Formats: sequence, C-alpha cells, structure tokens
Amino acid sequence: MITRARLASFVIAGALLGGCGVPLQDTAQPLPPGTIPSPAPSVSASPTPQGSPSPTPTESPTPAAGFEAFDAFFVREDGLIPIVAEIPLGSGPQQVLDSLVIGPPAETGLRTVLTDPLTGNALVTGFIAQPGQVLPVADATIAVSPAFSALPSAEQVLLLGQVVLSLNSAGWRTVLVVDESGSPLAIPLPDGRLLDRPATALDFVSLRA
Repeated sequence: MITRARLASFVIAGALLGGCGVPLQDTAQPLPPGTIPSPAPSVSASPTPQGSPSPTPTESPTPAAGFEAFDAFFVREDGLIPIVAEIPLGSGPQQVLDSLVIGPPAETGLRTVLTDPLTGNALVTGFIAQPGQVLPVADATIAVSPAFSALPSAEQVLLLGQVVLSLNSAGWRTVLVVDESGSPLAIPLPDGRLLDRPATALDFVSLRA
C-alpha cells in the first residue's frame, strides 16, 4: 500500500525530471543533425621524400650527316686544349691539317701555330711519296715548310703536338714528319729529345692541358 509520504516523493521526483528537460520516450529516436560533431579530417601522411632525379649525361654533339667528329687541338699558353671539330667522311690527313690552319673559334681564347706569323701561310701540309720514294712506314706523313725551322723551339714542339694529337684523334696513330722534299726529320719532343721515328700521341701527351 502506497502511503501518502511515498506518493508525494514520486510526484516530486517526476517534477524534477520534467524540469530537467530530459524527455522520456519508449522507443529510440534519431538524433537531430549536428548533435554529434563530425570526425576531424585525418591528416594525410607526408609524401615520402624522393631524391632528385639523376642528371642526364651530356652527350657529345652528333656529327652532321656525311661528317665525322674528332678532337682538334689548339694552344693555350704552353699547353694544348681539344675542341670537337668535323671533317667529311673518308677525308685524309690534309682535311685535319686544314682545320688546324683555320684555327679555333675566337670565343675559345685558343690559337693555332700552324701558320707562318709573317706570311700567314700554312707551315704543314700532307705529303704523298713520289713513285720509287721509300719512306718509313706511318699512318700519315706530313711535310713542314722551311719557315718551320725559324720558329722558336717551344713553338715547334706545340705545332707538332697539335698535328700529332689531332691526327691521332682522327684515326692516324703514327705520324712521320718530313721536309718538303720528303726527307725524314728528327723532331723535337717536349722533354728536349729528338725523335727519329714516326711520332705517336704518347710522345706529346704531356702537352695536354
């Protein structure tokens, strides 16, 4: 049996719950939109660091059709510097010598010693033996003009170095030096010795700067 006092407590409790604003429902109801905050956006993972792409190797310029490239050597102070030049396919030593006589582009700051400083004439030409003329075996034979002997010894060495290293780059491994009549000459080397055989690139390699 419910006493008056217990009934009064039920009434007070109901009033308190009603005053708190909490509705009492028999079934579950969906929550109004926005009641629960949306989840915070996930922080995207930092991109994995990647190394810089490897630089593409610089390739030598491709020769024009019908031409082949070689290293033409020119003078800087007391050494020789190669620059890429081209000659027609099937050329002989004279075409290499012509490139050296013309000289390097002005912007390189290099120079050639294959011309007579007084006349501008070429000091070296390709030589072809006359019928019956016997010369030491060499891949290329060059003739120096009489004006060659008037050059200072250091210029003679640089000139021969220009010729031998350039011809070697173009495929002529041994170079015989003769005078205009075809008589073989003993030629000066960078170390002061005289060479009495066909020259190779190794004989002048110390001139490469």
